[in-house]
Amino acid sequence: MANRDDLQVGGYFFGSYEDATLAKREMKNAQYLNERVDSMTGKQVLAIYDKMLDEKMFKTPVGWEYLKFLRGRLIEEGVDEELIRPIPIYATFSTTNKDNNDYSHIAKMHVKNRKAMIPELKGKLRTSVWINIFLVLLVIILFVITFNSSNPNILNYKQAVIDEYASWEQELTERENAVKEKENSLKGY
Repeated sequence: MANRDDLQVGGYFFGSYEDATLAKREMKNAQYLNERVDSMTGKQVLAIYDKMLDEKMFKTPVGWEYLKFLRGRLIEEGVDEELIRPIPIYATFSTTNKDNNDYSHIAKMHVKNRKAMIPELKGKLRTSVWINIFLVLLVIILFVITFNSSNPNILNYKQAVIDEYASWEQELTERENAVKEKENSLKGY
């Protein structure tokens, strides 16, 4: 949860952490721009002011204050007020206009959309669970095959190598014995 101090920026108390963060960012932008604008002429400042309005660079009261400051500076420098565009505010403050200020219908619409999505999400969840069960069974089957396989693998390679060398040793011993018997039988003639 956001700290109360985190919600205060530039003398304003914001209703959400996101808005306060946006205001902090706008404050930094205003400081940066103010350093650059100090050495500019009125026409250059007017061009920057218009660009900021076109790009909707400032959306909080903190940014609007900087725009108001620039507007005042332009007027002081003798720029015709008719050339200076007004600062647009994209918010509604009056309580008399219920349609614009009452956002409960939007919240209700979101609840209806969520309720409509529940069966679809249940179906996706059910499908996901079945796929996971199938994959777990597949892994179990692969382990069973691996443990019961006579081919050497990472799980039984040591025993397979030992068994192979033991069978070679037994085979060699049998051949030696067969050769010795042949030699003995040839010597006996």
